[in-house]
Amino acid sequence: MQNSVTAQRIENGWEWFFKRNCSISPYQLAGIFIFLGIVSLTIGTTFYMMGATLILPYCFVEIFVLMLAFFYNAKHANDYEQLVLQPNVIKIIHKKGELVNSIELNRPYARVELISEKQDLILISHGAQQVHFGNHIHPNLRSRLSSEIKLKL
Repeated sequence: MQNSVTAQRIENGWEWFFKRNCSISPYQLAGIFIFLGIVSLTIGTTFYMMGATLILPYCFVEIFVLMLAFFYNAKHANDYEQLVLQPNVIKIIHKKGELVNSIELNRPYARVELISEKQDLILISHGAQQVHFGNHIHPNLRSRLSSEIKLKL
């Protein structure tokens, strides 16, 4: 989560860019998961040798779940949201996993408001087109971000 809601000045407008807060690198996370897998396999093998034969399949299930968690985290480590205000266009880009969604709205007719039912996400709308923005910013900062976007509009 980002702590700043300040826009960056770009060539012909303003830009907000928010991404997930990944406090650990993928290599560090892989190392931790490999270590956990080795510990689990060591404990499982020890109990298997002592006669608890059903523990080893559970260890493999646990290692499989660790692998799933690692791949899920790796897939979403680069998720981001970007909002670009240009003279006549508002461009909003969402990246979630491998999917990148981009939408362009007509700036003079766009509306910005906070939606309390959606955990105070920012709704940017133009006619029937609606986009929620602010998933990667702390909920306490969304009202400030909404005010700044309205000010720049």
